[in-house]
Amino acid sequence: MKMMRFSGLACLAAGLVVLFLFCAACTSGPSGQAPAAGNTTPTTGGFSAVVGTTSSQHETFTLEEAESAALQQNQSFFYLRGEHVDNSGKAERWIFGIREGNVSSMQVYDATGVSTLALPDGLPVAENIPAGVLSLADILKIASSSPGAGSLDLNGGMATLELTNGEYTITGPGSVNQGIVINATTGELIAAHD
Repeated sequence: MKMMRFSGLACLAAGLVVLFLFCAACTSGPSGQAPAAGNTTPTTGGFSAVVGTTSSQHETFTLEEAESAALQQNQSFFYLRGEHVDNSGKAERWIFGIREGNVSSMQVYDATGVSTLALPDGLPVAENIPAGVLSLADILKIASSSPGAGSLDLNGGMATLELTNGEYTITGPGSVNQGIVINATTGELIAAHD
């Protein structure tokens, strides 16, 4: 009787190991999107930033590329964030705050493809961004000629850009106190902090 109980436990343990390995393979397989090799995910501003560890060349995308990949046709958004924005308007990562019915979420587009995140705590769900906002190119021209442009590092591709509540906010690397706030429809400089 003792021998039978032992072999039953061994079979049960082996079955659990096989089940575990099968489940792990199902959840860690390819997602159908281009994976980025060797990524780490430090946290920046409530969002986890994807940073390549093996390449000195960062892949950047225009806002139009990100919109066409991350948003469904005619889908509007209430929040926009570009991380590591350069003076050409390209960013390593674009984040859109979208609303589908009564549910709000974030659509992220970066080198790994498109993913969905929960809305960070404290991010207000504002009205959708109207179609009449100034283009990103115009905003970057205004920002680069403003008094606070030196702290932004647009040439180095390290600025962060946010569009919400009718205002573009552009900040330099690692600083929320240095930056520029611009009215999104008029282009008026609201604030510049060095």
